[in-house]
Amino acid sequence: MLFKSEILRRVEQMAESDSQSLHADNVTDDCETRFGGAQLGNPQTNYTEEQKETLENGMKEKKPPRSERKRRRHDELLLKRREDRKRKKTERKNKLKEQRKDSCDTGERINFGYLKEERRKRCKDAMNNGQKICIDCSLEGFMSIKEKGKLAMQIGRLYGSNLRANSPAHIYLTGLKKGGDLYQECLNKMDGFENYLVDIKEESHTELFPLCQIVCLSPDSDSLLTDLDPEKVYVIGGLVDENIKQNITESRAIQAGIQTARLPIEDNMVKLVQQSHSKVLAVNQVFDILITYNSTKDWKKALAGNVPRRKGFVISHDDAI
Repeated sequence: MLFKSEILRRVEQMAESDSQSLHADNVTDDCETRFGGAQLGNPQTNYTEEQKETLENGMKEKKPPRSERKRRRHDELLLKRREDRKRKKTERKNKLKEQRKDSCDTGERINFGYLKEERRKRCKDAMNNGQKICIDCSLEGFMSIKEKGKLAMQIGRLYGSNLRANSPAHIYLTGLKKGGDLYQECLNKMDGFENYLVDIKEESHTELFPLCQIVCLSPDSDSLLTDLDPEKVYVIGGLVDENIKQNITESRAIQAGIQTARLPIEDNMVKLVQQSHSKVLAVNQVFDILITYNSTKDWKKALAGNVPRRKGFVISHDDAI
């Protein structure tokens, strides 16, 4: 009996050993299938770079979808613009500090209350004899609420530029309906908007001025703006270019029989190589170009400080100011 039991025990051990060996072979085959024949645990195996990366870091991270990449680029652009505005604001503050320091060194004291009154006085005088510049707000229907909010902020910036200008303009906001979304956005974005030294009109510019005196500015125009005529009214289309809407201002002007003109950007600036180019500017940028030229009579100086480099145009080194 002892002999038979020993034989049975050994048979059971052999069967268990064969089962373990078969399981190990199956695991090896599975690893070879997943990793292209590479045997795990074998230090002599030569893995490809992709296999090593997969083994070390797991599956590679998927590339984000196009919409996500586009959103990230948009956020980066907004952040850059916000930083540029902060930088310019800091530069203005530093300039004021320098003025204060100079005044202390010379024993003089700048009366900033008086300076503010002087600026308002210049703007009041400009409403009688300044260069007429009109922002056409009748294009409100072409914009979303978000775009209207951006336009309201641009109006606030151009008003600030006009206050600081040596030769301020007479600003008209035409076609601005007091019950409309754009007017409400102006009230929300700008404190004291109703007290701004501007002419706010619900009528369009074609109803307020003779057609022969109106010049509509458009980057699509074939006519070149060479000078500012004090007898003319220069109209800037109140349209935010988040989604560029081509030929709207020019086509409306042509239908009304109004003269159009484009800023002399290409005639006074050079294109940057390997970069996209656009002559579509924000409303406040066009306004700043006009009032700078009105003070200096120098297109290069007016364009250099107000055409962003991202538009693909710069003043050449030979004409650097």
